[in-house]
This record gives sequence, C-alpha cells and structure tokens, in this order.
Amino acid sequence: MSDQEYKSFKLTGVLKKVLYKNDENKYVIAVLENNQKICGTYFDTDIEKIVGEEVILTGNWTTHKKYGVQFEFDTLELKEAELFFFLTKIVKGIGHKFAHELLEKYSEEELIDILNNNPNKLLDFKGIKEKKLEKIVASWQKFKHLRELGSFLAKYGVTSNLITKIYSSLGEVDNLIEKIKDNPYILINIRGIGFKKADEIAKALGIDPRSEFRIMACLNYTLKEFCDNNGNSSIDKYHLYKLLDESLRFNNEEALYEQAISKMLVDEELFVTSENRYALSMLYYAEKNILDFFTRRANEKNRVITSNFEDYIVKKEKTLGFELSDEQKSAVELINGGDKTLFLIGYAGTGKSTSSRAILELLEEVVSYDDIMTIALSGIASQRIADTTGYNSSTIQSLLVKHKEKDFFPYKVILLDEASMVNSVTFYQIISKIDDDTVFIIVGDDGQLPAIGAGNILADSIKFELAPICKLTKIYRQNENQAIAVIANDIRKGEVPEYKEEYEDFKFIDVSISNYYAQKNSIAPTEFSDIRSENSELILNNILNISAGYIQEYYDFIKKKNISKALTLFQVITPMKGGLLGVDNLNMQLQKLFNHTKGKAHKTKLYEYKISDKVIHIKNENMKAQTMSMYKSGSSDFLERRVYNGQLGLIIKLDFEEDKCIVLYPNDDMVVFYDFDGLSNLLSLAYCLTIHKTQGMEYDNALIPMSFSHYIMHNTKLLYTAITRAKSMCFIVGEDEAFKSACKKLEITIRESVINDLMTKVNTNII
Repeated sequence: MSDQEYKSFKLTGVLKKVLYKNDENKYVIAVLENNQKICGTYFDTDIEKIVGEEVILTGNWTTHKKYGVQFEFDTLELKEAELFFFLTKIVKGIGHKFAHELLEKYSEEELIDILNNNPNKLLDFKGIKEKKLEKIVASWQKFKHLRELGSFLAKYGVTSNLITKIYSSLGEVDNLIEKIKDNPYILINIRGIGFKKADEIAKALGIDPRSEFRIMACLNYTLKEFCDNNGNSSIDKYHLYKLLDESLRFNNEEALYEQAISKMLVDEELFVTSENRYALSMLYYAEKNILDFFTRRANEKNRVITSNFEDYIVKKEKTLGFELSDEQKSAVELINGGDKTLFLIGYAGTGKSTSSRAILELLEEVVSYDDIMTIALSGIASQRIADTTGYNSSTIQSLLVKHKEKDFFPYKVILLDEASMVNSVTFYQIISKIDDDTVFIIVGDDGQLPAIGAGNILADSIKFELAPICKLTKIYRQNENQAIAVIANDIRKGEVPEYKEEYEDFKFIDVSISNYYAQKNSIAPTEFSDIRSENSELILNNILNISAGYIQEYYDFIKKKNISKALTLFQVITPMKGGLLGVDNLNMQLQKLFNHTKGKAHKTKLYEYKISDKVIHIKNENMKAQTMSMYKSGSSDFLERRVYNGQLGLIIKLDFEEDKCIVLYPNDDMVVFYDFDGLSNLLSLAYCLTIHKTQGMEYDNALIPMSFSHYIMHNTKLLYTAITRAKSMCFIVGEDEAFKSACKKLEITIRESVINDLMTKVNTNII
C-alpha cells in the first residue's frame, strides 16, 4: 500500500483496562470502556497510570489472531488536561495542589512558555525555592525532549529503553532530532544500538545503501568493534572486507571499501601496519609510541647503585627476613647494574611481590621514599601492592588525573603491578608521562587472561624482548598443605593437578553426574538435559551452603567500617552470565542469602538493589561524586570523578526522594551518586562475577562453579586466572570430568597487534 492509499483514523474513549504490556518495547494491548480493543507502542509513561483517562488515538483497524478486531494506534494522547496529567505524574517536584495553582493562573500555552523560557517566575509561588525549581525545570526539560525524541524514533522500531539511552548520551546536543535525520549513524556509539539499528533508521530515512556516508560509518564501527571485542589492535584487510560485507549486505564491493580506506589513510584516521594490515589511528599511535619508548631507553643506563652487590644482598636478606632465590637476585641485580626498564614476570606463587620490594628497597639507596610510586589498574590491586612492598601506591587513573597538567610524573621510580591487565591505550598513557631518567618496573603474570580492550602489551614485550626480562619460575609455599599456586601452575601448563588431596587453601567439592559420558551417549538428549539441570541444582545448593559460612564475617567487617575487607572477603567467580550457574542467577540467589535488609529496594529489569549490597561498576564513566569526608559532612558540593569498569563498592544509601543510589568505593575514597534511571547501565550486583571482571583482584576466599554447561568458556587461562584470585581459600564446586577437561584445554588465542605487525616487518626486512 502506498502512502497515498494509507488512511489514518481517529478514535476516542476512556481507557478501561490494560490486557497486555511489554516493559521492554512498550507495546500494549488495552480495552476502552466501550469494549473496543486498542494496541500500539506507548512510551510517555507506564500505560497503567492513565487507566480511567479519556484518550485520543490515531491509527488504523487491524485483526489480531487472539484479540480479534482492534485499533492499532500510531499516537495516543490524553484528551482533557493532558498538561495537568504530565505535570503531576511525570514532572518531579510538581504535585496536584501546585499544578492546580499554576493552571488557574496561566493558560496551558503560557505555562509551557514559562517552563521553557522563564521558569524563575515560579519562585513567586509559595513553597518554591531555588533547589525545588531546579528539580522541576530539569525534569520538565528531560520530559519534553525525551517525548519529542520518542515520538520521532518510535516510528523506526526504537524501544523506549534505547530512546532513554539515546537521550542520556546525546540529550545535551542541540537540535538532536535534526542531527539524527542528517546522520543517523551518530547513534552507533551508544551501547545497545550499534551499526545495525542505526542502519535500519538510516534506511527508513532513505539513505543510499552505497553512499560513502554509510560505508564510512560501517568501516569505523567495524574496526572499533573488532578491536574492542577481540582485543586486537590491527586487522587483516581481507578479514575487514568480510566483516563489512556481513554488515552492509554487499558482495564483491572491494572498490567501495578501497575508496573509504584511502580517505581514512589520507586523513590519518587509519594506518598501514604491515602488508595488507590496518590499525585505527589511536591504537597505531599508542603502540608505535610504546615501541619508541622502549627503543629509546634500550641503550640508556643509570650508574651502578652499589659496587659490592653480593655484600648488599647478604645484609638485605637479614632485614627482609628471608633469602632471595637466584631468579629474584638477578632481578635486583639488573636494576643495580643501571637498567632503567625491567619486566619482572612471574606465575602465581613465584614471589613477584617479594622481588618488587627488594628492588624498590635497593632503589631507595639512591632516591627518597617519596620518589617511589607503585601503581595498578584497580583500587584493590593498588592497595595490595602498597601492603606487600610498603611503598606509596595509586591507581593508574588517579595518578594520571592528579598530574594531568604536568609533562611528567614527579617520581624517579614507578612500578606497575598486574601489567597483564593493562591495554595499549592505558599503557601508552602511563609511558607518555614517564621521564627518560625514571626507572620503570613492569610486574606481571603472562599466564593470566590478557587485558580487556585492544592490545597485548605484556605478551608482545616478552615476545620481542623490548626491555630486560627477569622470569620467576620457582613456586614458594609456606608448607605442603598450601596448594593454590601449585594447582594453578599445573593447570596453566595444561596438566590435571592433584586436586582431591586435603589442603589448607584448596578444596574440590565433587558434585558429578555419575558415568557422565556413558549417560550422555546412551540416553535421549531431553532426558540427559534433565539430569544436567538436576545436577546444576545440586551444585547451586553446595555453593549457597559454603557461601552462608561467610555472612557473619561480612557484616562484622561492615559494622567495623572495614568495607574493603568486606568486599574482598568472599567471591563467587563463574565463566558465564546466563543459566542456573551463571552470574545473573547466582547474584540473585546470593543476594537473598547475604542481604536481609527490610528497607525499600530499587528494582531494575534484572536485579533489585538494597542498602549493604556489594556492587560493581561496569562501564568507564565520569560520575558525580564526593570524598568520604565530604559525604559525612553533608557537603552540597560535588566532584566529577572517573569511575572504572571493575571497581567494587557497597551501597550505603538509596534516596527515593532524589531517585539516587549512593555507592561507597573504599579503596578510592569515593562516594558516587547514581541516578535510578541509568542504574542498570552502570552498576551490577557483585556477589558473583565473571572471571574477566575479577582480573587484577584478590579475595581472601573464592568459589568457582564447575559444570559442563560452561564448557564453551573452559580453558586453562580462564581457570588459572580464576583460581589465582584466591588468597587464603579456593573452592571448586562441581563436576569432576568438567574440571579435568578444563585443565587440559589450552588457551591458544593469539591477539593481533600493531607491535607484532611493526616488529615482524622490521625483522623480515632485516632478514
């Protein structure tokens, strides 16, 4: 049917009852008082709120196989007193009494003009102060623009959740609707939209499928997604073309791609790293500059610190209270000999912290204590390196922010811990602030999972020996009954450890399906699926029983205001999000166990949040925050602080008057204020976390479910990383065969990187 043939009808009536509503896409089916059924998308507010109100609808009649003849509306508006309804039910700060006063004094047009252009007039009304007026105006502006945006985007199948996300991200942009019409691809960077949804809107708006505009948008998006999702910082040309074909639904359009790539190369948005390989400018510059940094320092040495090294070590071992191994001595000796850069690489239990302390104490012979700084990505990792070495520590980002106005960090020694977690861009940010004379020590474990984000700095640095490397391999254990490090290192090598022995710090709780492989191969899939489900229930019950043993201690730490200890006391770690033994369900089950708070909770689509809940921030974001002392004093001032993906915190208040969730991040001395509206995009419960989320963290006690339902995620690197998160006790709960299988499944994923491309090209040219 053409646009000319389509006829829009009008229908009015009182909304009697809602028959069906979908909270995700806001699709509703309802009935009017005359029993006429209506259906459509309504996003202005919860449809239940306008039951009993007279409405005006425009749309067309359709026949539904279940509900019969019904009116499918394109628009739904309140017939009478629409402004009164929205003032009282949507705009925060205006109640019924004040709304009546306003509409008695002003016409609707006058009031809308005042709210838009001269809101200070409302200060003339009794009870309206500056603070309340700010709340009213902010809420009115948000409602007004959100409604306009919703009316525009709903036609293109954009759900209300995405409309809210778009508004949250781009609400400050002038003439937003016009800008989206001009270039719908500005939406692709919003989480949950991506190229596909933006492309659907663009198609509906009539954009030429072969336009350079569309191809450039897809090219940029594809490159960023490939790097972010796979950890690669460069890509093969033909792989890129294949990905573009899939997104653009093209075939054999290499000429169009070459044209777009040529433009990006000329504009230096893209760089050639080696034959038929490309990298985005940000990643190219980051890794090229990292290479230059190491090359520049390679032949530069400081003077020798102590001429009689052996005597120094003998004396030092007395003050340290233990003897250094030959490997540890060689690390200290490299720094004593004047090396400005050192990679100190060691697996779990090999004494990296001890060696770090010995190196820093040697350097303190020639620099002051305050000239030495240790850094790590997370607040908890930063605190741990401070505790084990005795030197000042900071998170990487705090240090960058503190010294952003300076060319270089004001330290003569910087030690980076947990370097496997640091991606290319963050590593570049660090080295760009390190002076040529500063000693830089990089400590890491290349057995762990690589960093979240693009690049493989630690592995590449080891592979190409970009600086002196000291590898620690000898495992230290206080006694034969401590096995975490030994078991983890067996797994790292692809060997099944002696995991069923009695140990002080490791326990395997066997909850297996009897004759697993025989049953799997001999009975019907549906029947075997039921057996697996029953076994997963048994594993879950064991997890909850073990977890219950830590509840009292958790609350004892909270009562003593030792929030850091509470947050790292006990952690359930699982490979996947979905399923009975996935993060989502385990968080809900563990919350019921740990948090019996009777107060009002804030409900989101997945979780409900309560005071004393353990939570994790899940997206790098600038947030409204205070220091703890500011918060305690009741200060009305706020700071803008960057909160990073993976930071652990505790909910200390739910403010239902201001619609805020307030979270304390103890290791960062930061109290952060979250709006209820965007909470699920930024925060998650943290009683259970994925293995990737626990990178760089350490917990007194950790528990890992082990099930064939997680088989797709099982490999040695994941399991090694999970087990080495435990400091005092590690529980593995689950299927014996699944554990043995995971121990043998070696991780062989190789990240593609700019450093690898550039170094391989150099080496090839030399040959």
